[in-house]
Amino acid sequence: MNINHMILDGNLFRYSLYKKENSDQSDQYVIFLLGALQDIESVDSFSRQFSQHLNCLTIEVPGTGRTTPLNSTISIREQSKMLLDFIMHLGIPRAHLIAFSYATALAIELCDLWPYVSSLSICGGVPGIPESGRLSTKKAIAAAMTDVKEFAHTFTQSLTVKNPNIPRYKAIIRATERSISKFDSVRVDIFVENTIRLLVHSPSDVNKIKIPCTICIGEHDPYVTREAAEIFSHQLINSNFIIIKDADHLVHLQHPEKVYSAMITLAASSVAIKNTFKELDVIIQ
Repeated sequence: MNINHMILDGNLFRYSLYKKENSDQSDQYVIFLLGALQDIESVDSFSRQFSQHLNCLTIEVPGTGRTTPLNSTISIREQSKMLLDFIMHLGIPRAHLIAFSYATALAIELCDLWPYVSSLSICGGVPGIPESGRLSTKKAIAAAMTDVKEFAHTFTQSLTVKNPNIPRYKAIIRATERSISKFDSVRVDIFVENTIRLLVHSPSDVNKIKIPCTICIGEHDPYVTREAAEIFSHQLINSNFIIIKDADHLVHLQHPEKVYSAMITLAASSVAIKNTFKELDVIIQ
């Protein structure tokens, strides 16, 4: 795994780039944006799988992942403009977006800022913190300010349910708590600042988004509930709403293949269509 670091306008970005092998579609990209406590390392299997279809650029924007804390007085909109500047710096002409959980807000703002998003696929997210998750989010912030082990427990409990039908639910809960409990003070601070930023965020009008979208949710997600995700999906003009059975907010760990397939379908379909037109020797506008 090759992780790159770049400072642009004083802001640190971490990113990985997997090029699709044996492809002449060098300008076809999927941009993968991560959830609250995710980093490039923890989602590397998804990045590699996405790159089987398109070049996959996985980004930790400033104030997320293993970058550096970004003061919460900087808005999601401003954070999204940083992301756009980074995309422009890399010279990416257009891209499909995949966003997990917290990154949904960034993805929505980027769709409003950048007219060259081809499709949008989201797992376990709405553009902000849902009403169903606000109280547990405040509790997680309070725990993060006092004890990292209590934070790990509080955060994990807010995302999961104890349901024997969910694959490996006990092991996944234990592993998630153990991982978070090892966070240093910088990563905890990143979480706190980014979460406060989301608590006060007012998203752009999602009704303006006309590109194909997929909204994917775990059946038993207690944080982003089925109802909240469905309302969000219905606000989008061209959206597929997918519910993965026997899953909660950690659906990407419980059913990784289903999540991978749901997230890449729109982008892969677009590539297949373009390849078909290319074989017909026609001009694609």
